[in-house]
Amino acid sequence: MSRPPMTLLLATAFLALSCECDPARTTAGTDPVLFSSIAPGAVRGIDDQEDLPREPVAGGTWVQDVPGTATSLTMCPVPDGKGGTMWVMKHELTWNLFDIFIFRLDEKKGNGSPASDAVTRPTKPYIAVDRGFGHDGYPAISMSYKGAVQFAEWIRAKTGRNFRIPTVEEWRAIAASAGIPADAIDDHGWHRGNAEETTHPVGEKKADSLGLHDLYGNVAEWCTTTDEDGKPMGVVMGGGFESEPEGLNGTETVERTLMWNDSDPQFPKSVWWLADAAFVGIRLVCTEQTQDQQGDDESTKEKTNDDA
Repeated sequence: MSRPPMTLLLATAFLALSCECDPARTTAGTDPVLFSSIAPGAVRGIDDQEDLPREPVAGGTWVQDVPGTATSLTMCPVPDGKGGTMWVMKHELTWNLFDIFIFRLDEKKGNGSPASDAVTRPTKPYIAVDRGFGHDGYPAISMSYKGAVQFAEWIRAKTGRNFRIPTVEEWRAIAASAGIPADAIDDHGWHRGNAEETTHPVGEKKADSLGLHDLYGNVAEWCTTTDEDGKPMGVVMGGGFESEPEGLNGTETVERTLMWNDSDPQFPKSVWWLADAAFVGIRLVCTEQTQDQQGDDESTKEKTNDDA
């Protein structure tokens, strides 16, 4: 699929800056926010979270409110493949929260914290990074692996919980538990054959058996593995709206190539944004213990000390 030329994207960005910024959120000496007309609170199409607990629950779904914002993350329990449980974001990350991270909207409204304010954040995008696909309720796209890792660090600082990018092994365990059959891909995922060359709002396709939406398709999701020297590196999994249907699976990994940032006009090229990878997004996992698990650990420690 052909991507819009960089000159068009730059023109779109300048048009957004000049025509669509909310004056109430533009102050002297600061850059205006590209998508300030988007309410950063409730995301279109996402389920009512009122009755869900706000703490990790063994075997249950819970909600993480993000302090200093009007946003939250719905977390679903998934076997981690090692006999334990992890929690996985029900939806791919949307712009509603990623905008707050990028543009430091929490800081500007006095809702930051020393820990979260200290997290290094991406440079402001120099193109209309949503590519005109859509913003409110749409998956955030085009961030580099570095940008994804820093977002996870920011969420950890905001919440005090162990949110992070999943490993390749964890993502494969999630996909195996989800059990999406190949003949039901159209029901669960946006791909080249049904997406009409664009991303779609999260949650429009059927949930899988875990209650997760868009695990396959819409956008491919950053995962962590290691390079030949044992250092962390990012790959994407699950396929995106540009992928062929058979590319939507829970096993294959795709490494970043120079082509993903080929048309970036910056020199050196941005370490934060991928000018030619509109199919890349994020979904975090959390490995926080529940209160019951913490209690079991304390009991075990006490018993060990008594035995000693």
